[in-house]
Amino acid sequence: MAMHSTPFRSFWTGLIVLLAAAVVLLNSGCQTVGYYSQAASGQLRVLRDREPVTRVLAQLEARRADDPEAALLHQRLEFTQRVLEFSEQQLDLPVGDRYRTYVDLRRPAVVWNVFAAPPLSLRPHRWCYPLVGCAPYRGFFAEDMARQRAAALERAGYEIYVAPVAAYSTLGWFADPLMSSFITWPEPNLAELLFHELAHGVVWVPGDVAFNEAFATFVGRQGLAAWLEATGDHEGERRQQRARAVWARLLGLLEQTRLALEDIYRSHLPDSEQQQLKAEVMAATRGCYVDHRERLGDGRYDGLMAGLNNARLASISTYEDLVPAFSALFASVGGRWPDFYDRVRAVVAEEKVPVAWLRASAEASRQHHVAHDGDDERTEEVECEPLSRHLFHRELAGGEHDDVGRGGDRQHERT
Repeated sequence: MAMHSTPFRSFWTGLIVLLAAAVVLLNSGCQTVGYYSQAASGQLRVLRDREPVTRVLAQLEARRADDPEAALLHQRLEFTQRVLEFSEQQLDLPVGDRYRTYVDLRRPAVVWNVFAAPPLSLRPHRWCYPLVGCAPYRGFFAEDMARQRAAALERAGYEIYVAPVAAYSTLGWFADPLMSSFITWPEPNLAELLFHELAHGVVWVPGDVAFNEAFATFVGRQGLAAWLEATGDHEGERRQQRARAVWARLLGLLEQTRLALEDIYRSHLPDSEQQQLKAEVMAATRGCYVDHRERLGDGRYDGLMAGLNNARLASISTYEDLVPAFSALFASVGGRWPDFYDRVRAVVAEEKVPVAWLRASAEASRQHHVAHDGDDERTEEVECEPLSRHLFHRELAGGEHDDVGRGGDRQHERT
């Protein structure tokens, strides 16, 4: 994930439903036709180039003794099949014929997602697709097409972020293959990715990317913890705990940044003053990152911080905001996976997804950890005094709070 040292991963589905694409091709303008054409042809190439894992393993068998790359691929393919068995037996995740094939993409990512946000808002631009609803990104199978679209959005005044995507879920429309874009990841990252993508086959809400991705993100992380415990990889558990603590501290710093920016963007100040205050907030954030760099990954997130803007903050928010709520749900059912999935489905079955409840649950979970783990170095947050000075008093910011950058009203988003 671009938020980590590995490429950004995503549940990117709307553009690979070929029947829907065909319908749109008959009823759309030139730009839409071109977009869905690349989506359909890109997905078709992925499907065309798949090979059964068993066949690939047989082909690699004779080469792996003398070819390190062949040996690594052979080892990772075998590893994924054990992970899939664990997914079904221990996590109650539906696997079926998913990830039983492999495709060599011959490129570093399968697609590139374009995020865009206005210069004075954390609410991302949204694109809507047949059957799967709206999403805060536009995906392209060719990087040059993604860069061209991003450049056009930038000329239109948006801040942009282009994220390489290692994997996506087709929600059962097709048998998703293992891909060269992620197969050589370290084993824990690879296992977490598979758990994440398989989770999309359990619960999925059309048009609600924040809900879907937070759910899958939680399942991926919790599933990895269960895998490491089951396999007795205690050193792996310690490494993951340290990595999670670093990421949590960075998220805390970015949350402070978002709160400061939200207050600025919803104020009645002139745009020029908002731009000046925004620049000060961004400078304070980067300064605090430099001051605490050792505790924030020791350089691992330098690229993220260098390119930090509204679009990047929106992309992170999409994946992370509701994760604590799902963690609380999991704890409430005693960590029993079938009961957890049933509880999540019950939330989805409501007439409207109770976003306010989910966010309140997420905040309660955060406060619980602060209260119980505040003295633990692993959970200690980074305090940024220069940044906190840029926070307005809420009553002085003016205007009704519109949940900028936090998903907003769910009905409003479903346009």
